[in-house]
Amino acid sequence: MIRINPFRTLQGKFTLFLSILIIATMSALAFWNISREKRLLQDAIAREGKALVESLAISCTNTMLYEEIGLVEEGGLLDNYISDLMQRRDLNIIYTMILDPKGKVIVHNAMVEVGNLYQDEITQRVLDSWNTLLQYPSDNVLDISTPLAISTKRWGTLRIGVSLESLKKEASSMALKYLLYTGCFILIATGVIAFLFGFITRPLKSLAIEMDETEPGVDPSSFSVTGQDEIGILRRSYYRLLKRIKDDEKERERTQRNLFLTEKMVAIGKLTSGVAHEINNPLGGLLNCIYHFKRGDLPSERQKEYFQLMEDGIKRIQKTVTNLLEYAHTPNLERFPTDFNFIIEKSLSLLDYQIRKKQIEVVKEISDKLPSIEVDRNQMSQVFVNIFLNSIQAMEGGGALKIGAVISEGRLVVKISDTGKGIPEDTLTKVFDPFFTTKGENKGTGLGLWITQGIVERHGGTIQLSSQEGKGTTVEIQFPIYSK
Repeated sequence: MIRINPFRTLQGKFTLFLSILIIATMSALAFWNISREKRLLQDAIAREGKALVESLAISCTNTMLYEEIGLVEEGGLLDNYISDLMQRRDLNIIYTMILDPKGKVIVHNAMVEVGNLYQDEITQRVLDSWNTLLQYPSDNVLDISTPLAISTKRWGTLRIGVSLESLKKEASSMALKYLLYTGCFILIATGVIAFLFGFITRPLKSLAIEMDETEPGVDPSSFSVTGQDEIGILRRSYYRLLKRIKDDEKERERTQRNLFLTEKMVAIGKLTSGVAHEINNPLGGLLNCIYHFKRGDLPSERQKEYFQLMEDGIKRIQKTVTNLLEYAHTPNLERFPTDFNFIIEKSLSLLDYQIRKKQIEVVKEISDKLPSIEVDRNQMSQVFVNIFLNSIQAMEGGGALKIGAVISEGRLVVKISDTGKGIPEDTLTKVFDPFFTTKGENKGTGLGLWITQGIVERHGGTIQLSSQEGKGTTVEIQFPIYSK
């Protein structure tokens, strides 16, 4: 069953992408709208505050003019104007004052401020301006001022401070609304996407499951496709691919059969040629001896010599036939738990005379932790005798025979190296061919490594040979460790 991380599916990726896009878009819209609404509210407060200040300035200017010319007496009219203004609820006014031309407080909603002289930067701009002036002493306060003057005559300045805290509250409220809208929109969009992608990807999932469960070699002609959309095109392409794979598999099997037959014919040809060569030579000698015996003119000394030649020829033919039968009959393996060191020692003991005669040093690097292995002792001994004998014969002037064995990944790995003359590179691919030998005429049958390879393969193993001419040869054997 195919399992996919939900966040790695097309549906998950598209949902995540769309959610990020919605959040980014809604955030940008929210920022723009909140900034716009805040600016509009601020402009509205400024317009209302300006109109209020300018209308009140008329009353204050008239009062100060009438007091100056003596038409009215100071009776707290300005204080009344300030008090009435502070009680308005349409604007959140936090202070109201009237300054004289030098910045001294004449009237203030907070009586403790009366008489104080303001010399701050905001006040200086107020005193210097002959028009209504809007300033922001801080982020939360709008200062609105207008001169109390007629023509060039100025009695002072009217100032009010309006709190902008309501703008912050309004902005927070709008941000919360946009957050709720965004969340709802994402939930709705996720639901719609899940539905649409479920509808779209269901055939894809079905095809994926079908592909996962399709057995090798299945006949695609049993499948049918009804859809005409992209999914149907994909399914038809998949079935065509299955058909091509099946056709290619049939072609590969046919090619393998032909190759096997070809290799078999080549092997038969090599065997036939080798057998003919190995048997015809001693047969020719036998026929020659028989010819001379039939003539009856051989002296007794020559007869003994000819009898020996006939015996040698027959033994040579017998050895060739025996080796062929050993390989061709593939006798059953008689496996027994065997100490690998025992096989090595037994094989070396059979060749002890030749080893000592050629003054060859035997170096054994065999792991002490090798378990008992289940092999056919006689056949495995034959393997190592053949390999050791080849190494000994390759070292004419003495040398070293190195034997190593370790367990690696559940297999016994044996390496046998010599310091002999080596094998030419152009003949390395032929060393396991039957009747191929590098020892010269009448010095070998060319069947030793061929038989050795057969025994190793019957044990489920592999054998490889590497060599450098003039430096020596290494044979590596690997076969599995069988245990009961």
